[in-house]
Amino acid sequence: MEANQPEVLIVNDHLAVRRGLELLLREAGFAVTVAADDPHQAHAELLKARHDVALVEIRRRVGSGIALARSALLGSEDARLVLCTTSARPTGPLLAATGLGAPGLVLTSSTVDTLVEALRTVAGGGSFIDPAVAEVLVEGAGAAQRVSRLSPREREVLGLLADGLQGPEIAERLFLSLETVRTHIRNAAGKLGARTRVQAAAIVACARDEEG
Repeated sequence: MEANQPEVLIVNDHLAVRRGLELLLREAGFAVTVAADDPHQAHAELLKARHDVALVEIRRRVGSGIALARSALLGSEDARLVLCTTSARPTGPLLAATGLGAPGLVLTSSTVDTLVEALRTVAGGGSFIDPAVAEVLVEGAGAAQRVSRLSPREREVLGLLADGLQGPEIAERLFLSLETVRTHIRNAAGKLGARTRVQAAAIVACARDEEG
């Protein structure tokens, strides 16, 4: 496998969708492996972590994509997962997916460019949330108003997180320790009322849009 060819594990038990994803991702330059349809085997393959990133469909014919993702994240807090959901409505599946804290979230209807960007970003250790669902996750006060509660450093750190950088990269760029970066992210997420760092980054991204 070439150095610039990340390997993606597709966890999707809908045959037609899976084959379409395989073709699209291979054409986009990914090495592709496919998890077994059986949820127990799919879980085992997720935990092997032989891939760079896993694309996990939330809705399955057998078992639960949410349960699979939760198990993988419990097995490793650094699990590189991109969850895929059919709807951007702020209802059960989307909120459950967001609450897991997976580093990536996209819609089934996302463009190929969006999906590729999400997978490459998360494979590199960053976070990505589909712009189509980012605004849904910003509840209550406007994003810009909420971000104004942050200190300049917290806003700077979350801004880099929203750009797809991971903790060590942010620490190096800002000449901070990794633990200090993590502390800023936790404190900022608390001020924003965000459930996860991905949601916190989405709020910052929306604030940028509001501010023009």
